[in-house]
Amino acid sequence: MNAKHLPSILLVAAFTVVTPVLAGGDELVEQQALFDMSHYHDIGWSAFRRGEYELAEFRFSKAIESISPYQKNHLGVTARSYHDLARVLCAQKKFAQAEPLAKWVIEAREHDPRTRDDVLFDAVYLLAVIERELQKDAESVPLFTRAMKIEEKNVGAGSPRLALTIKELADAEARAGDLALADSHYLRAIRIHENANPDSADLAVALDARAQVLDRLGRGQEARAAEARAAAVRENVAKLARRSVR
Repeated sequence: MNAKHLPSILLVAAFTVVTPVLAGGDELVEQQALFDMSHYHDIGWSAFRRGEYELAEFRFSKAIESISPYQKNHLGVTARSYHDLARVLCAQKKFAQAEPLAKWVIEAREHDPRTRDDVLFDAVYLLAVIERELQKDAESVPLFTRAMKIEEKNVGAGSPRLALTIKELADAEARAGDLALADSHYLRAIRIHENANPDSADLAVALDARAQVLDRLGRGQEARAAEARAAAVRENVAKLARRSVR
């Protein structure tokens, strides 16, 4: 991974010169950089959890600046800081700024043989969401597809978590105009939710989304049936909620 692959807003940090405090102390300086990065990362998340997004953005940027001279030796933790910075930018709806960071994170994690599937999923899913928010549906569809495949391998084909990702993929396909494929994915998400929990609010959301696509496909009767099923599910969810507070 060389400097030309870094997001442009962080190129300066990538070329920061670190002068050892002791002759022959490069290793000590590198360890100090790792310590500084970890410190900025931790206090960055503290700020994020408090909703202090600008402060979190500053601290994650400082974490990246600390580790940049040694990123080839610590690609995983460097990618984590880029990912976290992209997330805080998304929280501020700065999706255009987050996009190059998220792309770099995927590239970095693909080049790191130690990257776990769940970590790669996080990176791919985040970029899919960013592209969706930037209304780049053609770019978001393959990313959601990839995220779905990674998740399916790790959580199982019947997981409600997977159904949520499949539903988001169907949303992107619907926006991109691929209605038949969107319908098939909505149907798959619906079946997973029905098998896992037939009284799930997520099931109702998927049914309503499918109804909209069915209408666009000219299948109005099926759309009304999906809407009726969604309404019945919501009624059951409300009844269960009322019982739980008695």
